[in-house]
Amino acid sequence: MSEMKMTVCRIELQKKTLELQNELKKQNIDVFFDNDSFRDYLVRISVSSKGIFEGKLSLYYKPSKKTYSLKRQITNPKTNSIIESTWNKLNDFETYSSDSGIFEAFVDGSYISGVTGYGAVIYLGDEIKAELSGSVADTQFRQFGGELKSVIETLKWCSKNNVKKVRINYDYEGIEKFTNGKWKARNSLSMEYVNFLQTVPTEIEWRHVKSHTGNTKNDRADFLAKKATQSSQKTENTHETAPCVLSVVPTEFSSSLLIHPTTNVRKNKIKKTKSNI
Repeated sequence: MSEMKMTVCRIELQKKTLELQNELKKQNIDVFFDNDSFRDYLVRISVSSKGIFEGKLSLYYKPSKKTYSLKRQITNPKTNSIIESTWNKLNDFETYSSDSGIFEAFVDGSYISGVTGYGAVIYLGDEIKAELSGSVADTQFRQFGGELKSVIETLKWCSKNNVKKVRINYDYEGIEKFTNGKWKARNSLSMEYVNFLQTVPTEIEWRHVKSHTGNTKNDRADFLAKKATQSSQKTENTHETAPCVLSVVPTEFSSSLLIHPTTNVRKNKIKKTKSNI
């Protein structure tokens, strides 16, 4: 056994690794690490199944946010899937099964080099039903505009495809707090966003997920939002559709972020409280 090295956040990393090790052992996947596996804010983990080496994991810890992220380099797709599922369970990332009939949407926004983009991925179970992305013409609100736009486009898609219920997974807190009144809508964009949500026929469940923690579904939405900022600023708002999934009809982008539906309107109660935004 190697002499123990003093590494930053070793205690936190070791605790989380042992949790993962114990859960994977129940599924006949073995995880190995020792004193030499630790670096500052990082531990490298070896993985094997039935005595066969199948790759490595890198577990990171960010003390400022108290969050973990997991990078996987696993050769066996089945083992990789089990590890992903186990990691999601440990971090409350689990999603509804397809049998539930409840859709899951992961949404994000980005602002890079003067361009605002949005991204969203919509799932039923583990099947991608649609990927939505595009740029936002009005960039005065920067990433904030992309965050809200990602929700708006997701709910438009749900309305068009008769989705009864969707859980929206987000990392920007305002996405939910504007709707429940914990943050008061003070600018034109947030007020339009709140008004739009009052017209949505789809039942919404909200869930906050921390960004950059190894949630691959959330990371995909982040990727799409960033990718959208790389397109030309003159490009009209577009939707990208995943292969072999429900088609997504492109919509023209107006000067406003919102296009209010005229059918299936229901009112949601929005509380008004003071906010720092």
